[in-house]
Amino acid sequence: MFKPGHQKLGGRQKGSKNKKTLLSVEQLLKEYDINPIEKLIEIAESKEASIEQRIRCWQEVAKYTYPKYKAIEYFSDEDSIDSIIVRFVDANYQKIA
Repeated sequence: MFKPGHQKLGGRQKGSKNKKTLLSVEQLLKEYDINPIEKLIEIAESKEASIEQRIRCWQEVAKYTYPKYKAIEYFSDEDSIDSIIVRFVDANYQKIA
């Protein structure tokens, strides 16, 4: 049963953002017609930005436009492998070589 003065258990931690607060940021971006990705592209293409700034902007844009690749692990029950064939494909998944 509930006892006065008990220790708080569970629930949202003090100071954590709720959905209403998080949505307000998105609403502000829409209200002021700000698209963060477009702004990063503008900086990356500007002549005033240093090469380091331009590279960082393009890296951030790439995170939202291209998938991250993961290494593929291969395990075999065979003791020895004579050869491995690797085929490279382009973005449209057509055989290159």
